Amino acid sequence: MSATNRFAGRVTELDRKLAATEIEHARSEGEYDVSEAARRLALAQTATTHAALRVAVAGRPDDVIPPALEAAPRIAAALWLLVSVVHVVIWLMIGVISGDWDLWPLWVLFGGGVLAGGVWAAREWDRRLRSVSRVGE
Repeated sequence: MSATNRFAGRVTELDRKLAATEIEHARSEGEYDVSEAARRLALAQTATTHAALRVAVAGRPDDVIPPALEAAPRIAAALWLLVSVVHVVIWLMIGVISGDWDLWPLWVLFGGGVLAGGVWAAREWDRRLRSVSRVGE
């Protein structure tokens, strides 16, 4: 289960129990000693935010992908789609009314697509760097 999908919405007792179960499983697998597991369990029980729960389970804050970075590609794609649709509708209206069929919406369609793709690539690049740094540990 990914770190971003594991905890959603408000922090509930069920979220804390899930985090505690993951910590106990990691302890039983030998990833943590008893004192480290106890420290993480205390963090999970006192966590009031999902970021704090993720830190308690994942360990270091840099192991957790920021929620804004996870959501950015979807937001960029949605904005690009919205702006593109508006521009195409305006272009069609101008074309029908004046008969001028210049291809100016292509700048918006391709330029916005490149920007949205760049945001998507930045997230994937961050994920790959995180996975490589975990393998090297």
